[in-house]
Amino acid sequence: MIEMQYNFPLLPEQGEQWRERLRWAVEQLHPDNADELRPTFRMKRMDLRAAAAKWLGSAVEQTWIVAGGHHGTLVSMLTAGLAGKTIAFDEISYTGGLEQARMLGCRVVAVEFDGEGMRADSLREVCERKRTAGAPVSAVYTMPTVHNPLSCVASLQRRQEIVEVAREFDLLIVQDDAYGYMEPSSPPSYAELAPERTFYTRGLSKSYAPATQTGFLIAPERFTAAIENAVKNSTTGTSLVNNIAALSLVADGTVDAVIVQKVEEGRHRNAAARALLGAAVFPGAAAAWLLWVALPEGLSAEEAEARCTTKGALVSGGNWFAAPGVVSRGLRIGLGGEVEFERVMEGVRIVAEVLQG
Repeated sequence: MIEMQYNFPLLPEQGEQWRERLRWAVEQLHPDNADELRPTFRMKRMDLRAAAAKWLGSAVEQTWIVAGGHHGTLVSMLTAGLAGKTIAFDEISYTGGLEQARMLGCRVVAVEFDGEGMRADSLREVCERKRTAGAPVSAVYTMPTVHNPLSCVASLQRRQEIVEVAREFDLLIVQDDAYGYMEPSSPPSYAELAPERTFYTRGLSKSYAPATQTGFLIAPERFTAAIENAVKNSTTGTSLVNNIAALSLVADGTVDAVIVQKVEEGRHRNAAARALLGAAVFPGAAAAWLLWVALPEGLSAEEAEARCTTKGALVSGGNWFAAPGVVSRGLRIGLGGEVEFERVMEGVRIVAEVLQG
C-alpha cells in the first residue's frame, strides 16, 4: 500500500544522521545528576530555549520548547483558556487542530477561504454574527504559510487584514507553522505582525523528522505562567535527550541544510504530481509536499478515498478536514509518506485514475 495520508517528508540519509546525533546527546547526560532523570517541566534549561529562540528570531523569554508542533497548538489552546469557547477555523482545515478544539469542548465556526486561505471579510462577518448571538469568537486557528491541506500561502496584505479583524474583535491567534519552511520567501508571521495576541508554534516533525519529538512555541508575555502549567499537565515536560539532539542539529545548521534539500525535492514532486493531475489541483506553494485536489461531480470524498485504497494508495478524503456544517469536495494527497519518488508518483497516478473514473 502506498502511504499518502501521513505526510512527513524524509530524506534517505536522515535515519543514520538522527541515530548518530541521538547517541551523542545521550553522552551529554551526567550519570550522577538525578535531575536529568526527573520531569523536565521543572527545568529551566535556558540554553536550549536560547538556541531555539536564535533559530526562530524570537525573544528567549517568550520562546518555549514543546513536544512537537501538534503539542504546541494544544498548549496554546490550554494556555489561552479556550476550552468551551468559540474558535474560527477555515472551512477546510487541519484535522489535528479541529480534533483538539473538539476535545476541549470548543465551538468551531467555519470561515470561507480562497486561494490565499482564510478570508478576512468572512472572518469579520462570522465574528459579528457570533457576537450578536451571544457566543463571541475568542480565537482563530490559522496556517497562513503552506496551509494544510490546501497548501496555499497568504500574502502580507491578507495577513494584515486578518490582524485588523483580530484586534477589532480581540481575538487570539493560534498560528500553526508546521509546513511554513516549504515557502522560504513567505511574509512575516502573525507572531511578528501581532505579537500581543499570537501563539506561534513550529515543530521539527515536517522540517526534520517526527522522531525528534521537539517543537517550539512563541507566546505573548502575559501568558508565561499559564504556559508552564499547560506543559506540565499535558506532558510533564519534553524529552531532554531528544531536545539536546534536535537543538544541536538546529544550532549547527543541519536542519537548515535538510530544509534546503526538502524544498528542492518538494518542488520536484509537486511539479510532477501537478503535471499528472492538471487543473484539479488547488493553487499552492510550488515546493509543498501536499496537494488539495478537487473531485469531479458525483464523487464524494469518502468514495474517492475508498477507491484509491482499493487500488493501492492511502489518501485522505476531504471529509477529515471539514469544519462542522461543511461538505468537502476535495482530496488531500501527501507527497511525503514515501521516501522513494517513484512510489509517490505511482500513488499520484492511482489518484488520477480515480478522478478520471
